[in-house]
This record gives sequence, C-alpha cells and structure tokens, in this order.
Amino acid sequence: MPYLAFVLFKIPLPLTIIQILAVDLGTDMLPALALGAEKPDANTMLRPPRPRSERLLSWSILLRAYLFLGPLEALAGMAAFFFVLQGGGWQFGSMPGHNDSLYLQATTACLSAIIAMQVVNVFLCRHPVLSSFGRGYASNRLLWYGIAFELLLLLLIDYTPWGNALFGTAALGLDVWLFILPCMLLMLLAEELRKAVVRHRAGA
Repeated sequence: MPYLAFVLFKIPLPLTIIQILAVDLGTDMLPALALGAEKPDANTMLRPPRPRSERLLSWSILLRAYLFLGPLEALAGMAAFFFVLQGGGWQFGSMPGHNDSLYLQATTACLSAIIAMQVVNVFLCRHPVLSSFGRGYASNRLLWYGIAFELLLLLLIDYTPWGNALFGTAALGLDVWLFILPCMLLMLLAEELRKAVVRHRAGA
C-alpha cells in the first residue's frame, strides 16, 4: 500500500527500501519462526479430518491475510505517516527532501506502526479461530523472545545514531506512540470479533 500510494497519489514515499528490508529480514523473522514452535491444539483430534482436496494455502487464509489483517497493518502505517506529516505542517503536493527531518520522522512512524501491528498480529495468528486470550501466554517462550528482539531492534533503529544513519530514521515523540496504540487495539478487537463470529457460525 505505501508504494501504491506513492505512485498513484504522488505523495512522499512512506517507506524506504532499507526500511522494508528491516521489517522482512530483521524485526519480522524471529516472531514468525517462533510461531512454528506453537503446541498443537488440544482439540485437534476431536475434529474430523480436512478434505483431501483442501489446499494448505486456502482461500480463507488468503482472504484473512491479504484482505483483512494486512490492510489493517497498512492503514495503521499510512495513518501514522500522515499524522506526523500533517503535524509538521506538510501540505499535499509538496515533496520533502530525503534528508528532511519531518520526512525522516514520518517514515519512521510508518515503519514503527507496522512493526507494532505485527506484534499484535503474531498473537492473532496463533490460531485461526480460537481467541488469542485463551491460548495461554506462557506456552511458547520463543514467541516472547522473538517479540523482545523485535522491539529492541525497533528501539535501536529509532533512537540510536547508527540506527538513524543506517535506516534513514529519526526519533519519535510520545504523541506518535499514543497515536499508534489505538490502531493496535483496533486490530486486536477486529480480529477477535471475526473469530467470535466464525466460532458462533460453527457452533450453529
């Protein structure tokens, strides 16, 4: 979405290439690997087997990832980006320089929002239907280690001189984090509501 918005609406690029790599190869990797250490669902054997024709990557998974959770993450990132730009007096149509302090803060806000949403998303993805609150938070220590590494790396990227220089970032104020927090809660509530509806229909 950030790159499509950049091309279609002629706005400043919300994420740079190096920041995309920071997400894909840095912050996102360990939490994703930790999901592979999840314990099997205790009720697995109580359900009938899946049809032989069912694919591993089903339409329901694709729709949930790319038309629900993914867009929520993207919207949070774009909202944080424009929150910083608008707060700094940016006007639509102007293109700040790559080293402009306001632009650096805006891309940092977009990056930070995406990573913050991924912290929520990793809990949501522990099970496609069951509530995230009922899975037990101590059953997968690797998940917590991965999240701790993810957040530590984000802080180093946002608030250290070498992180700023390498990833083209700038320190964020508390107001930006207070803007991102409701986005995280909204994603959590939206997915929990979706799961509750699916469970209700299955029970019916």
